[in-house]
Amino acid sequence: MNATKAGVMIVVVVLFISFVSLPAWARSAQHYRWEGVAIGIGAAIIGGAILDSYRHPRHGAYAYGYPPPPPRRHGHWAYEKIWVPPTYKSAWNPAHYNRRGEWIPGEWISIQDRSGYWTSERVWISRRR
Repeated sequence: MNATKAGVMIVVVVLFISFVSLPAWARSAQHYRWEGVAIGIGAAIIGGAILDSYRHPRHGAYAYGYPPPPPRRHGHWAYEKIWVPPTYKSAWNPAHYNRRGEWIPGEWISIQDRSGYWTSERVWISRRR
């Protein structure tokens, strides 16, 4: 929907609201104020629904609330063995003397946090025709 159609719709809604809630009909300005508010809110809701139907048109069977059927897939599920590698964390090893009395400066070292393991995972194996 382009800007021209949107502008025309807005003008039509504003004119409709102004003609429907004429001050001559209201008798007293204070007495029928909420009636005018209700008419304005109703017009805004209806106008929004009309604009939304132009922005998002529905087509086919899905327009009636039925989703399209899923595509047919040829193949099968299988379980595959997968190796999960070990994880490591970094830790600071402070400076110290080793067994021979030599000074070793501090450094970051990698410590194994969790060992690696095998796991089985469900995978889809397609069969092309």
